[in-house]
Amino acid sequence: MADGANEPDFWARLLAPRDPAYRALIDDELIQIQDAVHTTAYEIALAISPRRQELDGVPDRVRQNILAAPDVQLAVLHVLHQMQKATDHQAANAARLAGHTGMSYTKLGAAWGLTRQAARLKWPEAVPPRGRQSQETVEFAYADGSAVAHYDPETGAWWYIATGADDEYEESEPVFSTSTDATAAATAFLIAHSKPQ
Repeated sequence: MADGANEPDFWARLLAPRDPAYRALIDDELIQIQDAVHTTAYEIALAISPRRQELDGVPDRVRQNILAAPDVQLAVLHVLHQMQKATDHQAANAARLAGHTGMSYTKLGAAWGLTRQAARLKWPEAVPPRGRQSQETVEFAYADGSAVAHYDPETGAWWYIATGADDEYEESEPVFSTSTDATAAATAFLIAHSKPQ
């Protein structure tokens, strides 16, 4: 898919939504998510806890007792709160990107476990008004990079600026007929300039 962007039907294939968009998570995947949250929260909580120095050279059985300390649990709670804020921020980015590439509030709500109306309240700017293309700037983050799609009233076209995770920068010409096309092109740039796994 690296050079596929030059193929004539690349964007049409990329933007054609798959249905269903995802499958239900299985129990093992849900456990994997919970384990990842737990591990991340405790690692960061210990990094910011004054008890960090008490853990050096301590046997694992004693370490578990220190993890149960009330102040460590407050640090975990603080980290989980920050993780929730980060999750909400990432969800808003994903909703805006999905909405500006053709997904409805019904689909956004279903993905988040909300009704269509609740999704509209949660992300009011995610889906452009039906019947006319919104000319509002679309800002989003993806693959550790960020991008902004703008409408150029002089040309009547859309363009984008994007900075990838590798700090590569690109500013397109105003050649896209919709925000969906500009957003998709910016997303492809961010993917191409993401951090290696």
